[in-house]
Amino acid sequence: MRDFFFDLVDVLELVFLDPLRYSEEIQEIPFAVSPVSSWMFSILSALSLSVGMSILSAPYTISTLSFLLFGFIANLFMFRFFPFFFSLVADYYVQKKGRSQKLLFLLLFARHSVVLFLLFAPVCIVFHAIGLSGLGSGFFLLLSFIVLYCLTVSRGLKSIYELRNRDALRFSFYALGLTILFPFLMNLYTATSIFQSISGGF
Repeated sequence: MRDFFFDLVDVLELVFLDPLRYSEEIQEIPFAVSPVSSWMFSILSALSLSVGMSILSAPYTISTLSFLLFGFIANLFMFRFFPFFFSLVADYYVQKKGRSQKLLFLLLFARHSVVLFLLFAPVCIVFHAIGLSGLGSGFFLLLSFIVLYCLTVSRGLKSIYELRNRDALRFSFYALGLTILFPFLMNLYTATSIFQSISGGF
């Protein structure tokens, strides 16, 4: 358990505090290179997103439980597939700059970065406490977290491919813009709202 905790801390440090060392040291962390890490981050983040949206979507009824379940499934599906498409598009633009392919490193970084959404529920609690609730607030927070995620991955792009800040940001937002054309995978707000409508009849 102690080794697991240290590995977890090391992964978070590489992703958020020192991405320059990510491609060099990530393979030395057993937890990071195993599928368990990306699945654990995806599950926890999907749950946080579902709980956060539920907190902002008062009043709470019996259908809220169904909303949590279906929203969690939709969010988990997105967190598993969105980083793949995002990384694929970003890697394509980077290779056009003459860089060698490092898609596996970028995909691993993008999947580890979804742990950022673990903060979604706590922020929603704060918003609800100060009176900023409703779907509008949820949509605003969701867009904010998506932008933060994009900025986080751009730091990984910069370190993995040795890019300039401007190029890393540009390729990251290109990838976001093109990936958002896949609404079935990207639009969490719409997906969870649809599932909420369905669950209301249960």
